[in-house]
Amino acid sequence: MRDAIVIGGGPAGATSAALLARHGHRVTLVTRAVPPAPWLAESVPASARKLLDRVGALEAVEGAGFLPNEGNTVWWAGRPEHSERFPADEPGFHADRAGLETAMLGLARSAGVHILQGTPVREVGRDSEVWSVETGAETIRSRWLLDASGRGGVFARRDLRLKEAQTSTLALVGRWVCDGGSDAEPGHTLIESYEDGWAWSVPLSRTERCVTAMVDPRRTALARKHGLDGMLASEMEKATRLSDRLGDGRSAGKTRACPASLYGASQYAVPGALLVGDAGSFIDPLSSYGVKKALSSAWLASIVVHTALMEDEMLHAALEFYDRQEKEVYRTYRARSIPFFDDAVDAHGHPFWEVRAEAARRATGSTVAKEAPGQDPSDPVSLDSEAEAFVGDPRVRRAFEEIRDRAELGVRAGTTLSTVDRPAVVGDRIALDPHLTSDALPGGTRFVRNIDLRRLVRLAPGFDQVPDLYEAYNRDGSTADLGEFLAALGLAVGAGFLEFERSSV
Repeated sequence: MRDAIVIGGGPAGATSAALLARHGHRVTLVTRAVPPAPWLAESVPASARKLLDRVGALEAVEGAGFLPNEGNTVWWAGRPEHSERFPADEPGFHADRAGLETAMLGLARSAGVHILQGTPVREVGRDSEVWSVETGAETIRSRWLLDASGRGGVFARRDLRLKEAQTSTLALVGRWVCDGGSDAEPGHTLIESYEDGWAWSVPLSRTERCVTAMVDPRRTALARKHGLDGMLASEMEKATRLSDRLGDGRSAGKTRACPASLYGASQYAVPGALLVGDAGSFIDPLSSYGVKKALSSAWLASIVVHTALMEDEMLHAALEFYDRQEKEVYRTYRARSIPFFDDAVDAHGHPFWEVRAEAARRATGSTVAKEAPGQDPSDPVSLDSEAEAFVGDPRVRRAFEEIRDRAELGVRAGTTLSTVDRPAVVGDRIALDPHLTSDALPGGTRFVRNIDLRRLVRLAPGFDQVPDLYEAYNRDGSTADLGEFLAALGLAVGAGFLEFERSSV
């Protein structure tokens, strides 16, 4: 009997299996033969390094020999070129999918995970709270099932998957070789929107790139009679600036077509089973955060299963927490795509973009996508998303302005401040932990911008000067960013956790 069986050996599956094994659990991972698709490429941003380090995968990925991801060059909605450079000493990674999966499986193997590779899953069943997974090699019995099988969704497709009917996306993927080099910055991902689609290119070496066109078979004018190679070539001709930057070269190998439509799930957690990574939801590759989302989901899944295996009384709370968080991740990513779609609608005025903007609004239940100024849009884990969203509230801006103008801070606990125990990640478990609440933030929160609001609210009444408060907050060894600290202080006052006790002199 195993403690957990993980189906799928991609970043989500390998990471969740490795983390559970490190907690001392008996884990079996079932995966297809590697490489699954050596022609696919992943653009992993520099901001993923912190998450890779958190799950113990940074060293393995750094040692895999991937080309450094040094930044992005973007031509979006007819605007001038925009270039973003990542820190030279901490770049991201440009990885072929097979190489990334091999590195992550090595991580799981070194953690003690039992890996069955190249054996298909034939049947999944459950009896008396025990899962049985029949493979081509053996039948495995386990207390927990983690479906990390990606789009295939071995368990997810059992009435849990929610497809988005309004849009349909197909990825046309090919390789481009330029023996003499190109005008593109060798370490940059290239992205361009055009009238009825968008294209991107990821370098895999100094002379070879993966090129991909994202199209909608129902709305993109495809050169179907020329086959997949001709269709990709036609789409790349539409992405004029990206193609110019690639320079003279040649197509290498055949073009592949991959389904890339978006989907979510009605539930991400049921008793004894979790949907992890792309098995639960698939976001638009436009974000370039697919690997980060997978790692974040795997990290949280391992904590939830570890909690459930060690503390029966926390099972229900842990499942609810995971389900709510994964739904919020999908909703947040969809909300962040709205401004990009709106810009493309304005520039191109094509149904390809119009239906995407409309579908994203329906998925988020809002007409406007709001994001707090300064919030890291690459962070897929927003465990205090209500507070993050509130940072952009006018009450927070007014509070920040008053804090700035006051001779003395002079704050006390707010009249509507209270605490309530809610599920949260505490160490390596889901636990009931005190959250701050107020009339403005009734959902409760603990952190915003990596600042512990509970500690901040406890310390603030004892200091009249903000620099002194900042120094006191950091006395326990914290290295809080000053900008994040000030944003959190503004939120604490704006949300009513703190209030001014006297007029400023």
